Amino acid sequence: MKNIFKVSALTVSLSILAGCSIGGGPDESVTSPITVFVSNDIITLSETIKDKPTAIAVQDGKIINIGHQEALIEAYKDESNLVVDTQYIDKTILPGFVEPHMHIWMSSLLLSMDFITPADWAFPWGYVNGVQNEKAYFDQLTRLEQSLPEDEPLITWGYHNYFHGQNMSKKALNKLSETRPIIVWHRSFHEVYFNDAALKMLGWKETDWKKKQISQLNWDKGHAYETGLKAIMNELFMYFFDSGRFAKGVKRTKDYVHSGGITTVIDPGVLLSAQMYNEMVDVLTNDTFPMDYWLIPAGNFTYMLSQNDAEKGKAMAEQQTRTYKESDQINWLPKYVKLFSDGAMYSQLMHMKDGYTDGHKGEWIQKPEELEDSMRPYWYDDYTVIVHANGDLGFETAIDIVETLNNEAPREDHRTGYHHLGFTGKDDITRAVDQGANFSVNPYYTHILGELYSVHGIGKERAETMSRGQSFIDAGGVLSLHSDAPMAPAQPLSLAWAAVNRLGLSGSRTLGPLERISVEEALKAITINAAYTARLENQIGTIDVGKYANFTVLDESPFEVDPKDLNKITVSATVYRGEPAPVKHSNAGLDMTFRSHKAVRVINRLSARDGSGDFCTTSIEMQRSALGVVEH
Repeated sequence: MKNIFKVSALTVSLSILAGCSIGGGPDESVTSPITVFVSNDIITLSETIKDKPTAIAVQDGKIINIGHQEALIEAYKDESNLVVDTQYIDKTILPGFVEPHMHIWMSSLLLSMDFITPADWAFPWGYVNGVQNEKAYFDQLTRLEQSLPEDEPLITWGYHNYFHGQNMSKKALNKLSETRPIIVWHRSFHEVYFNDAALKMLGWKETDWKKKQISQLNWDKGHAYETGLKAIMNELFMYFFDSGRFAKGVKRTKDYVHSGGITTVIDPGVLLSAQMYNEMVDVLTNDTFPMDYWLIPAGNFTYMLSQNDAEKGKAMAEQQTRTYKESDQINWLPKYVKLFSDGAMYSQLMHMKDGYTDGHKGEWIQKPEELEDSMRPYWYDDYTVIVHANGDLGFETAIDIVETLNNEAPREDHRTGYHHLGFTGKDDITRAVDQGANFSVNPYYTHILGELYSVHGIGKERAETMSRGQSFIDAGGVLSLHSDAPMAPAQPLSLAWAAVNRLGLSGSRTLGPLERISVEEALKAITINAAYTARLENQIGTIDVGKYANFTVLDESPFEVDPKDLNKITVSATVYRGEPAPVKHSNAGLDMTFRSHKAVRVINRLSARDGSGDFCTTSIEMQRSALGVVEH
């Protein structure tokens, strides 16, 4: 039973008003309910509150007072509708976690499918055991097929030929069922297999594929990959929308994100059809949605659609923010845009100053001249620009462009944000800090890729300082941590764990120990610093009077556990604008068991060699298909 009770001056004996009560007494003209949340461990991360409070008073979704339990109850004892909530008295209350870079809309497509993957996954809706050989894969596929209603298609994600054999084909899927549509999506997202029933369901005939004259569309095998997949993706995505599967994925993603204690999500790079966007908003806001979701247009994509006309690209992005409906909880960040520098970390397509040890080359998502051209109209219109940059050359190039624009039109608080930042030079960090930039790092790169890249492509010295942490802080920069889910778990405590410990995937090596950050800095990086990147620091990010009553409730204090166990702390609940929301399944996502570690090591090694699994490329193709923009 929840420990919540109403308080009356006649029934409660109170101690003398004392302690660290902050703010004035109640406004007698206000009659809306007041809730006092009580906890023996409140971590405010505030710069103004020095004492340790034990209670927070909330009214109309905002914090109105902070202090000791007795003091706050005394202050509001004459309120007829005062409620004291003690359900978290033995738990730890922190500011609500802020995720500064993740993609709810993209995760929703993936999570609409049944998982059969090499690794283990723990989700709010169930646990998925990984399978790592051909027989186990087809046995699991058979069990899934037999468990479904007769008329329901089977769509799975996670097949990987290096784990599950080379015999995936239309023939193999037809053998499983000639009547049930079956779609098998490769783990890399770059390949899909169909049986005959699935091809028929999607309205395709053999002539439809063969007239495209694309070798990567193999009708006989029911196999579409790379360019072939791009050519049919629009029809495939329309099925996900029309069938309701995307809506199912949105619901699952909502539960998944909440399981990490997140109360605010910023999504840099949204470009959806009206149909997909409206469905996402409807599903997210149906029933409880205990978080805010802030959207940012993908300026690189509108620039491309406008044939590299920067002004037209900007107008297209702005049109999107004006015409797509908003809600109280889902909004476009005012005058924000996302642009791109170099390529992806997982496929080693970032641009490196000293190149790669095996001689391969990086790629630009937007060439430097395109990045500068597309950024200029936003800069002159006082926009905040988020720049995707992964390699140290990609980072330096973006800094040079911002320097050029700032010399042309100086701005005091442009707050340019550099995101991902797999590799960065210290001198470039200092330059960017001096310019007024901030930094959002994906710390999971170090854990997942650090040891692999020490051997392949990068070398030990550079790989050791992947995803820097302390260097940004030493330079005076504002550092936040993000997941870019599904690139890393949408679990802020796991991000904090990765940045504090910098353990490689083996669990036995600390990579770049001088780049480890403290637990306190890690908590700031998933709260107030993350809010700063979105100019929301006056609304959320710390527990302070006047801010929204957004809290994350943990079973243990991050300051009391071994830092190596930060990612094991259970998220008990969130409080969103004063309303408690219990978490049913804490810290969901990829479960890093021994089997999962082994699988991820192999997949990473393959990705480094052949470029598969490039999520940035996948993102672009998903955006193309959502808008029906497909090259033939």
